[in-house]
Amino acid sequence: MSITEITYVSLMPKNGTMAKLRRPVVLNSEASVKVYNALMGVEVIPKITFEEFRQFPIDGKRYELVRGEVHMTPAPATRHQAIVQNLAMSLGPHVIKNNLGEVYTAPLDVRLGRDTALQPDLIFISNTRAGIILENWIEGAPDLAVEVSSPSTATYDRATKLPVYAESGVSEYWLIDSQAKTVEVLKLQGKKYFVEATLAGDQVLTSDLFPGWQLPLHDLFDFRGRF
Repeated sequence: MSITEITYVSLMPKNGTMAKLRRPVVLNSEASVKVYNALMGVEVIPKITFEEFRQFPIDGKRYELVRGEVHMTPAPATRHQAIVQNLAMSLGPHVIKNNLGEVYTAPLDVRLGRDTALQPDLIFISNTRAGIILENWIEGAPDLAVEVSSPSTATYDRATKLPVYAESGVSEYWLIDSQAKTVEVLKLQGKKYFVEATLAGDQVLTSDLFPGWQLPLHDLFDFRGRF
């Protein structure tokens, strides 16, 4: 059996309740999987379908499906939520006023393949792609995906989610670093992202997707003096 790697994967204890792993676990053989399950009293959730994934409980945690494997991260911190709110409150009204499309924030499943569904912190879907907006999830790639990274999620956002966004055709990807107070703007060329801008300090966030819109970084990272 080849190496089985499980990163931020949910676990299903034998009593049927959900548990979580905050650190990656690497299981090197079928035998080690059995030993791990026996010692921990849990069973690693096998690969599942999107339909099965949709039955997961709403419990404040963020579950994502990546090629059939369930990934889980804890509920976001206050700093993270403040950044998402600042961005949405600036961008959303501009999009509505100019009839550009729709802006949504997590939690919302964005299905990017038969067995893959992510929950970007914020997405934008233009009017030309409005057909992907379904009643209970998004069926396809949005024009923009935004992730607000923290020290615990930065690697996951770059190493796991970034390639999925690229492969599925998300044309623009913003990586916001909540600690460094920077924004990395990536644009898709073919199946790869290239850095268009790395913003910090007194710079201003703009995008060709939103003509006439701009957001100074000091407003994006405005925590009202709380931290």
